[in-house]
Amino acid sequence: MRRQGGQRLLVGLMLFLVVMDRGQPPPVRATLEPHLGYGINVRNPARLDALVVPLGFEWIKLWEEYSPLPTERLPYRVLYLIPCEGYIADLEGWGDHVEALAQAGLGLVEAYEICNEPNVTGFWESQPPDPARYTQMLCVAYDRIKAADPEAAVVSAGLAPVGRIRGTCNGWPGNDCGAMDERTYAEAMLKRGAGACMDAFGYHPYGFAYEPERDPSTVENGFAFRGAEVMHQILVEHGLGDVPLWATEFNWLRDPAEDGPSPEWCHRIPGFEDSFGWMDVSAQFQADYLVRAFQYADENWPWMHGMFVWNLDWHNYNWLCEPSRYFSVRRDDGTDLGASTPAYEALAGMEKRPGPFAPRLKVVPATLLLLVDVDEPDVFTTTAIIHNAGYRTLSWTAVADPAEAIIPVLPVTAGVEGGRLWAAVDTAGLVTGTYFGAITVTATASDVLDSPQRVVLGVHIVPEVWRIFLPVTLRDR
Repeated sequence: MRRQGGQRLLVGLMLFLVVMDRGQPPPVRATLEPHLGYGINVRNPARLDALVVPLGFEWIKLWEEYSPLPTERLPYRVLYLIPCEGYIADLEGWGDHVEALAQAGLGLVEAYEICNEPNVTGFWESQPPDPARYTQMLCVAYDRIKAADPEAAVVSAGLAPVGRIRGTCNGWPGNDCGAMDERTYAEAMLKRGAGACMDAFGYHPYGFAYEPERDPSTVENGFAFRGAEVMHQILVEHGLGDVPLWATEFNWLRDPAEDGPSPEWCHRIPGFEDSFGWMDVSAQFQADYLVRAFQYADENWPWMHGMFVWNLDWHNYNWLCEPSRYFSVRRDDGTDLGASTPAYEALAGMEKRPGPFAPRLKVVPATLLLLVDVDEPDVFTTTAIIHNAGYRTLSWTAVADPAEAIIPVLPVTAGVEGGRLWAAVDTAGLVTGTYFGAITVTATASDVLDSPQRVVLGVHIVPEVWRIFLPVTLRDR
């Protein structure tokens, strides 16, 4: 008898859920809404007007190492990189430094990247990589930035794609004391709570020697632009699939020999070929691959947001065989601005579909369900959480639809992101059957995406609710 009742209830509940499902199928690739931020790394802000305006990019990335914070509003959205160096052993000093920058950047900087490639010793004060310590620094930075500027986005450090590293250093697998496997590093960060301390996950999906469409599983170490897909999957596996990726650096290395006769000897320098020469491509391939990378991300990766080419103007940086010169989309010709390259011209001419940098209203769950025994009428409550699935901040209001069969009482009718929406329903007098109500949640600002949201409330009144309890050991588990 109990089993039959349970089956009747299960069938009724399944039918109820089918009725409740009023969602639409996910968009096909051709109808993906714009989501990318088109950006580029800039060394000298004095070159912005001359070099960035022709590109038509809306984002720039500035480095504290090379340039101070802007002192006036720029005609671009700004990602500002704050390096870790100098503060790894001083969390309090680090927090004060970050907070001072966020206060100075209020209204001038849209996003902060917290450190650069900390999985590489060279950017970690020459110490072995330590994802636990980095996570502490990230969380301190997140709290301090949000206290000073709640609208600013916090992006975790762009991890360097260093490949599958063997060995263990200071207890960390995949770590040879000089670099740590970026996938293992990301896993370690997320296991220690980094997901609660970022608005976006930073990664450097360089293309190395391969076209942007290359499957990373087909090349050694996964050295391919689509290695970003592996990092996204790691986020998904940690329940963070909604956290966007930002490619805070990516590009292909142009063959130095194509910039003139002098750099030909770069390939003969001991170590250059093993470190960089194996991955260089022609100037035309660099141009084609960059455009195709943006196109591939636009068509296939709704979770990829900011994409920043490395780089605009390191063309005359350091010595002739410095790789940064040939990742630059400008070519050194003895002038400050340098000469154009096929990559620069291709980026300026490519079609762009920039995504918004705005809050996005999301209610979880989008449908609310109450299952009630007809012989046990009472006031029942259910709840949803109001999320911001975008950037900046949002506040909201809620109102019950008076035209539906069920009109819930809303104890709270306004709040901010992260707040709860409560709905109370008095089932006295209701006979068996299914009743619907609805709540409209609306953002208070006009630029919030996906606002308003209509939350469906379903009340299923059944002859009897069978309560089945699991064995004690399973419940404990």
